[in-house]
Amino acid sequence: MDKLLHFDYLRLMINNLLNVKELLRFSGHETFHCKEQWLTKGVQLFDNKEVDAFNDDIFSITELGVGKNMVKSIHHWLKAFGWINSEGVITPIARKIIQNDIFLENESSVWLLQYHLCKNEYASIYKIIFLDYFADKVTQEFSEKSVINYINRRLHQNGTKSVSENTLSSDFNVFIKTYVAPVKNIKTVEDDFNAPLLQLNLISKTNRRNESGELVYKINLGEQGSISPFLFMYFICDTFENETVVNLDSIRKILGSFLCLTLDSLENLISQICNIDNRFVYKDDAGIKQLQIKNNTPEFKQDLLSSIYEN
Repeated sequence: MDKLLHFDYLRLMINNLLNVKELLRFSGHETFHCKEQWLTKGVQLFDNKEVDAFNDDIFSITELGVGKNMVKSIHHWLKAFGWINSEGVITPIARKIIQNDIFLENESSVWLLQYHLCKNEYASIYKIIFLDYFADKVTQEFSEKSVINYINRRLHQNGTKSVSENTLSSDFNVFIKTYVAPVKNIKTVEDDFNAPLLQLNLISKTNRRNESGELVYKINLGEQGSISPFLFMYFICDTFENETVVNLDSIRKILGSFLCLTLDSLENLISQICNIDNRFVYKDDAGIKQLQIKNNTPEFKQDLLSSIYEN
């Protein structure tokens, strides 16, 4: 049995035995997808007030210049992208990106957003679609109903209270707006094109419908040439924190899914990082493919984060 392939199922079984409920979240964005400058503005809001600015409606609405629902959405996205932690503190990754690329012009910054959005699981649908949903599928295509049906099965297996169809549909639509640019027409709102993850082109419409008449979307697996070796080293060390040996299959299923990498491009990136830094060693012995990491420490990871922008 492929351990990682069935990890989610086993986790659900263990949770059920221990009576622990899996926390899945499909709301909080107030139907708004994240705009390019929201994250920076949210951090600046924190910096302009000694206490949690988002607990002060008048202050946050005035400072951000948006309505109450949009303020809630900005707060949600700060948590979803890992720019504030559970204690309401700005995280090092947020500080590093703002310090080096406040306008998110460097594609490495956008890849960091994509990675942390999936890894954090605060907004559940991102990890679900990029990783969990495709764990036992050959195709890279999906539709709204197929994803919602999968989520409902997951909620049922977990013994979790069901989520309304409207809530799941709204969450799916926000997901799509995060990655797929709308068709340009007179009614198109400028903000619909103002989403940081659009430039990665990770998801696209197939321009056809399934037997239920739904639009079909697909994950765009590719080389992702804008992922630098230093960025990939950071992803490896952050995903497999404190580990010294990682199976290629684990890297493929987690990072390959989050970053939409083909197997060839994944192995190419692994080859690059091993050539650049001897602290990474790739072994292929008797068909067992593993990446050894000789210095997987928090300090090394922070050095890699700095190297992303220095190089």
